[in-house]
Amino acid sequence: MAERIQETDDVVTFVVERIDERAVKPSLPGQYVTIKMLMKDGVHQPRQYSLTRADDGRHRHFAVKRVHGQGTPDGEMSNLLHNDVKVGDEVVLSAPFGDVVLEYTDRPVVMASAGIGVTPMAGMLSHLVKSGSQRQVMLLHADDSPGSFPLRRQVTEDLALLSDGSMHTWFLNQDQDSGSSSFTGFMDVAAVELPLDAEYYLCGPLPFLQSVRSSLISKGVPAKDIQYEVFGPDLWQADFQ
Repeated sequence: MAERIQETDDVVTFVVERIDERAVKPSLPGQYVTIKMLMKDGVHQPRQYSLTRADDGRHRHFAVKRVHGQGTPDGEMSNLLHNDVKVGDEVVLSAPFGDVVLEYTDRPVVMASAGIGVTPMAGMLSHLVKSGSQRQVMLLHADDSPGSFPLRRQVTEDLALLSDGSMHTWFLNQDQDSGSSSFTGFMDVAAVELPLDAEYYLCGPLPFLQSVRSSLISKGVPAKDIQYEVFGPDLWQADFQ
């Protein structure tokens, strides 16, 4: 492990540096890796985490939210990574995987996320900046408060580096750091002017995805232009038109 970056009280970005010169598969924008760790009970457990930055040839970045059990046990892997993994430790990552990948076109792109669902969006934004993209890019994000918004500084800086990048946020609890393009409550895509003929990428909890996808379709967005990733079991199946 090359570096640990504290993003919020419950989110840490881990930076992994390769330690040999074997050929590695480059990541695509929006993909994830699997990390496999030895748990305290002696069992090796795999978990998937989205890559939050474009590859630089030596490092890979992924963010982990500490899972606090609410009537259930705490997240075993997330708490192990937060508590026990230190700079200098060796970990094993898989090659990048995932089918929700940003398409390289000239069309506008709208990314909608909630909570830790911003991580694949951060990876997509990083790839867009690295490629010098001229696309119109809009990030929509919902969170509890500005202080709980993971990777907020990174995505804000990357959007500023794009020729036409913008962000709108929805916070349940506003404060002085909310920003001028912030709304109170749950995400409502009807509150912003969406670009015409855009591609949409969604990531977050199931109720969030259902709500945002339904709202977009009601506004005339073709279902085939909406890609989504559920953080958790995929309990619903989109009908592509």
